[in-house]
Amino acid sequence: MRWSDLMGVQQKKKGLLLILILLLALTGMVLIGAEIFQINEITVLGNEKIVYNDIVNRSGIVYGDNIFKLDKELVEKRIEANPYLDVISIVRKYPDQVIITVRERQAAAIIPYLNSYFIIDKEGYILEIKSEQGVIDYPIIQGITISSFVVGKKIAVNEEYQLTALQRILNAVYELELQDQISEIRMENVDDIYIMLNTGIQVRIGQAIDVEKKLIWLKSEDVQKTINGVLGGVLDVSAASQPVFYPGGS
Repeated sequence: MRWSDLMGVQQKKKGLLLILILLLALTGMVLIGAEIFQINEITVLGNEKIVYNDIVNRSGIVYGDNIFKLDKELVEKRIEANPYLDVISIVRKYPDQVIITVRERQAAAIIPYLNSYFIIDKEGYILEIKSEQGVIDYPIIQGITISSFVVGKKIAVNEEYQLTALQRILNAVYELELQDQISEIRMENVDDIYIMLNTGIQVRIGQAIDVEKKLIWLKSEDVQKTINGVLGGVLDVSAASQPVFYPGGS
Protein backbone atom coordinates (compact mmCIF):
# COMPACT_ATOMS: atom_id res chain seq x y z
CA MET A 1 0.00 0.00 0.00
CA ARG A 2 1.34 3.39 -0.94
CA TRP A 3 2.11 5.99 1.74
CA SER A 4 -0.63 8.29 0.46
CA ASP A 5 -3.20 5.47 0.63
CA LEU A 6 -2.13 4.63 4.18
CA MET A 7 -2.50 8.26 5.24
CA GLY A 8 -5.94 8.34 3.67
CA VAL A 9 -7.07 5.31 5.67
CA GLN A 10 -5.79 6.85 8.90
CA GLN A 11 -7.60 10.10 8.16
CA LYS A 12 -10.84 8.18 7.59
CA LYS A 13 -10.39 6.34 10.91
CA LYS A 14 -9.83 9.63 12.71
CA GLY A 15 -12.90 11.06 11.06
CA LEU A 16 -15.02 8.08 12.08
CA LEU A 17 -13.67 8.28 15.66
CA LEU A 18 -14.54 11.98 15.84
CA ILE A 19 -18.05 11.28 14.58
CA LEU A 20 -18.43 8.49 17.19
CA ILE A 21 -17.29 10.83 19.98
CA LEU A 22 -19.75 13.50 18.84
CA LEU A 23 -22.56 10.94 18.75
CA LEU A 24 -21.72 9.74 22.24
CA ALA A 25 -21.62 13.33 23.51
CA LEU A 26 -24.96 14.04 21.86
CA THR A 27 -26.43 10.87 23.35
CA GLY A 28 -25.13 11.88 26.77
CA MET A 29 -26.72 15.31 26.46
CA VAL A 30 -30.03 13.74 25.50
CA LEU A 31 -29.86 11.31 28.43
CA ILE A 32 -29.00 14.10 30.87
CA GLY A 33 -32.14 15.92 29.80
CA ALA A 34 -34.28 12.78 29.79
CA GLU A 35 -37.07 12.19 32.29
CA ILE A 36 -35.30 9.12 33.63
CA PHE A 37 -32.77 11.45 35.31
CA GLN A 38 -35.35 13.73 36.91
CA ILE A 39 -35.31 13.52 40.73
CA ASN A 40 -38.20 11.35 41.79
CA GLU A 41 -37.18 10.30 45.30
CA ILE A 42 -35.45 12.10 48.19
CA THR A 43 -34.34 10.00 51.15
CA VAL A 44 -33.28 11.54 54.48
CA LEU A 45 -31.28 9.49 56.98
CA GLY A 46 -30.13 10.30 60.53
CA ASN A 47 -32.89 12.70 61.56
CA GLU A 48 -34.80 12.09 64.79
CA LYS A 49 -36.53 15.22 66.06
CA ILE A 50 -36.42 17.31 62.89
CA VAL A 51 -39.02 15.96 60.49
CA TYR A 52 -38.38 14.82 56.92
CA ASN A 53 -40.40 17.57 55.25
CA ASP A 54 -38.52 20.32 57.09
CA ILE A 55 -35.18 19.01 55.85
CA VAL A 56 -36.35 18.45 52.26
CA ASN A 57 -37.98 21.90 52.08
CA ARG A 58 -34.85 23.50 53.48
CA SER A 59 -32.66 21.65 50.95
CA GLY A 60 -34.32 23.43 48.04
CA ILE A 61 -34.39 20.23 45.97
CA VAL A 62 -37.51 20.05 43.80
CA TYR A 63 -38.98 16.85 42.44
CA GLY A 64 -38.42 16.83 38.70
CA ASP A 65 -35.06 18.63 38.92
CA ASN A 66 -32.32 17.08 36.82
CA ILE A 67 -30.13 14.93 39.07
CA PHE A 68 -26.95 15.96 37.21
CA LYS A 69 -27.60 19.62 37.97
CA LEU A 70 -27.86 19.04 41.72
CA ASP A 71 -25.55 21.50 43.53
CA LYS A 72 -24.56 19.51 46.61
CA GLU A 73 -22.62 22.37 48.23
CA LEU A 74 -25.62 24.68 47.96
CA VAL A 75 -27.96 22.01 49.35
CA GLU A 76 -25.62 21.43 52.30
CA LYS A 77 -25.42 25.16 53.01
CA ARG A 78 -29.21 25.49 52.95
CA ILE A 79 -29.76 22.57 55.32
CA GLU A 80 -27.06 23.68 57.75
CA ALA A 81 -28.69 27.10 57.98
CA ASN A 82 -30.53 25.26 60.75
CA PRO A 83 -27.79 25.11 63.44
CA TYR A 84 -29.24 21.87 64.78
CA LEU A 85 -28.43 20.06 61.50
CA ASP A 86 -25.03 18.78 60.38
CA VAL A 87 -24.92 17.33 56.86
CA ILE A 88 -22.83 14.15 56.70
CA SER A 89 -23.29 13.41 53.00
CA ILE A 90 -25.42 14.08 49.93
CA VAL A 91 -25.36 11.22 47.44
CA ARG A 92 -26.84 10.88 43.96
CA LYS A 93 -28.24 7.40 43.42
CA TYR A 94 -28.86 7.13 39.71
CA PRO A 95 -31.08 7.45 37.92
CA ASP A 96 -33.49 9.50 40.06
CA GLN A 97 -32.78 9.35 43.83
CA VAL A 98 -30.96 11.70 46.21
CA ILE A 99 -29.90 10.45 49.66
CA ILE A 100 -29.22 13.07 52.35
CA THR A 101 -27.58 11.89 55.57
CA VAL A 102 -27.65 14.30 58.52
CA ARG A 103 -26.71 14.37 62.18
CA GLU A 104 -28.80 16.31 64.65
CA ARG A 105 -26.78 18.44 67.04
CA GLN A 106 -27.91 18.12 70.66
CA ALA A 107 -27.88 20.97 73.18
CA ALA A 108 -25.37 20.17 75.92
CA ALA A 109 -24.52 23.31 77.89
CA ILE A 110 -25.22 27.02 78.46
CA ILE A 111 -22.61 29.78 78.29
CA PRO A 112 -23.60 33.15 79.81
CA TYR A 113 -22.32 36.01 77.61
CA LEU A 114 -23.02 39.64 78.50
CA ASN A 115 -26.83 39.77 78.75
CA SER A 116 -27.40 36.64 76.65
CA TYR A 117 -27.09 32.87 76.96
CA PHE A 118 -25.52 30.65 74.32
CA ILE A 119 -26.91 27.15 73.95
CA ILE A 120 -24.05 24.95 72.67
CA ASP A 121 -23.55 21.31 71.75
CA LYS A 122 -20.71 19.09 72.96
CA GLU A 123 -18.39 20.37 70.22
CA GLY A 124 -18.97 24.02 71.07
CA TYR A 125 -21.31 24.88 68.18
CA ILE A 126 -23.77 27.64 69.03
CA LEU A 127 -27.29 26.33 68.48
CA GLU A 128 -29.26 29.26 69.87
CA ILE A 129 -28.82 32.59 71.61
CA LYS A 130 -31.41 33.43 74.23
CA SER A 131 -31.98 36.72 76.01
CA GLU A 132 -33.28 34.94 79.11
CA GLN A 133 -31.89 31.88 80.78
CA GLY A 134 -35.27 30.36 81.55
CA VAL A 135 -35.35 26.85 82.96
CA ILE A 136 -31.84 25.48 83.50
CA ASP A 137 -31.76 22.23 81.55
CA TYR A 138 -28.01 21.99 80.96
CA PRO A 139 -24.76 22.63 82.85
CA ILE A 140 -23.70 26.28 82.88
CA ILE A 141 -20.16 26.96 81.66
CA GLN A 142 -18.30 29.67 83.56
CA GLY A 143 -14.94 31.24 82.74
CA ILE A 144 -14.90 30.78 78.97
CA THR A 145 -13.44 33.88 77.28
CA ILE A 146 -15.29 34.32 73.98
CA SER A 147 -13.64 36.37 71.23
CA SER A 148 -16.36 36.07 68.55
CA PHE A 149 -19.46 34.06 67.77
CA VAL A 150 -21.84 33.13 64.96
CA VAL A 151 -24.94 30.99 65.40
CA GLY A 152 -24.32 27.63 63.74
CA LYS A 153 -20.54 27.89 64.14
CA LYS A 154 -18.14 26.94 66.92
CA ILE A 155 -17.55 29.60 69.53
CA ALA A 156 -14.23 31.37 69.07
CA VAL A 157 -12.24 31.70 72.29
CA ASN A 158 -9.11 33.62 73.21
CA GLU A 159 -7.41 30.47 74.45
CA GLU A 160 -8.04 27.60 72.03
CA TYR A 161 -7.23 24.95 74.63
CA GLN A 162 -10.21 26.15 76.70
CA LEU A 163 -12.53 24.87 73.99
CA THR A 164 -10.60 21.59 73.67
CA ALA A 165 -10.84 21.05 77.43
CA LEU A 166 -14.56 21.88 77.43
CA GLN A 167 -15.20 19.42 74.60
CA ARG A 168 -13.45 16.64 76.53
CA ILE A 169 -15.42 17.35 79.68
CA LEU A 170 -18.82 17.57 77.95
CA ASN A 171 -18.15 14.36 76.03
CA ALA A 172 -17.29 12.54 79.26
CA VAL A 173 -20.27 14.02 81.15
CA TYR A 174 -22.76 12.88 78.51
CA GLU A 175 -21.05 9.55 77.90
CA LEU A 176 -21.42 8.77 81.61
CA GLU A 177 -24.91 10.36 81.73
CA LEU A 178 -23.95 12.71 84.56
CA GLN A 179 -25.45 15.89 83.09
CA ASP A 180 -28.47 15.90 85.42
CA GLN A 181 -26.17 15.98 88.47
CA ILE A 182 -24.15 18.99 87.32
CA SER A 183 -25.04 22.66 87.74
CA GLU A 184 -21.81 24.35 86.59
CA ILE A 185 -18.48 23.68 84.94
CA ARG A 186 -15.84 26.24 85.92
CA MET A 187 -13.18 26.82 83.25
CA GLU A 188 -11.37 29.93 84.54
CA ASN A 189 -8.17 27.93 84.96
CA VAL A 190 -7.79 25.13 82.41
CA ASP A 191 -5.16 23.54 84.64
CA ASP A 192 -7.55 23.41 87.58
CA ILE A 193 -11.11 22.81 86.36
CA TYR A 194 -14.02 22.34 88.77
CA ILE A 195 -17.48 20.85 88.29
CA MET A 196 -20.26 21.93 90.63
CA LEU A 197 -22.85 19.30 91.54
CA ASN A 198 -26.46 20.17 92.30
CA THR A 199 -25.80 19.23 95.92
CA GLY A 200 -23.19 21.99 96.25
CA ILE A 201 -20.26 19.61 96.18
CA GLN A 202 -17.32 20.75 94.05
CA VAL A 203 -15.59 18.12 91.94
CA ARG A 204 -11.99 19.06 91.24
CA ILE A 205 -10.99 17.77 87.79
CA GLY A 206 -7.63 19.51 87.52
CA GLN A 207 -6.45 19.29 83.91
CA ALA A 208 -8.73 17.95 81.17
CA ILE A 209 -6.79 14.70 80.92
CA ASP A 210 -8.33 11.24 81.47
CA VAL A 211 -11.60 13.06 82.15
CA GLU A 212 -13.80 9.99 81.82
CA LYS A 213 -11.60 8.03 84.25
CA LYS A 214 -11.93 10.90 86.73
CA LEU A 215 -15.66 11.43 86.41
CA ILE A 216 -16.54 7.76 86.53
CA TRP A 217 -15.82 7.97 90.27
CA LEU A 218 -19.14 9.80 90.56
CA LYS A 219 -20.81 6.52 89.67
CA SER A 220 -18.80 4.56 92.22
CA GLU A 221 -20.83 3.10 95.11
CA ASP A 222 -18.10 4.00 97.63
CA VAL A 223 -18.00 7.63 96.50
CA GLN A 224 -21.79 7.85 96.45
CA LYS A 225 -21.94 6.56 100.05
CA THR A 226 -19.37 9.17 101.06
CA ILE A 227 -21.05 12.19 99.49
CA ASN A 228 -24.70 11.12 99.76
CA GLY A 229 -26.63 13.66 101.81
CA VAL A 230 -23.60 15.95 102.16
CA LEU A 231 -24.23 19.57 101.18
CA GLY A 232 -20.86 21.01 100.25
CA GLY A 233 -17.27 19.92 100.22
CA VAL A 234 -14.69 19.08 97.57
CA LEU A 235 -14.31 15.75 95.82
CA ASP A 236 -10.81 15.79 94.35
CA VAL A 237 -10.48 13.45 91.37
CA SER A 238 -7.56 15.30 89.75
CA ALA A 239 -5.55 12.11 90.31
CA ALA A 240 -7.72 9.68 88.35
CA SER A 241 -6.50 6.67 90.29
CA GLN A 242 -7.80 7.77 93.70
CA PRO A 243 -10.48 10.30 94.71
CA VAL A 244 -10.20 12.29 97.94
CA PHE A 245 -13.16 13.97 99.64
CA TYR A 246 -12.83 17.08 101.80
CA PRO A 247 -16.12 17.74 103.65
CA GLY A 248 -17.22 21.34 104.14
CA GLY A 249 -14.68 22.95 101.83
CA SER A 250 -11.20 22.74 100.38
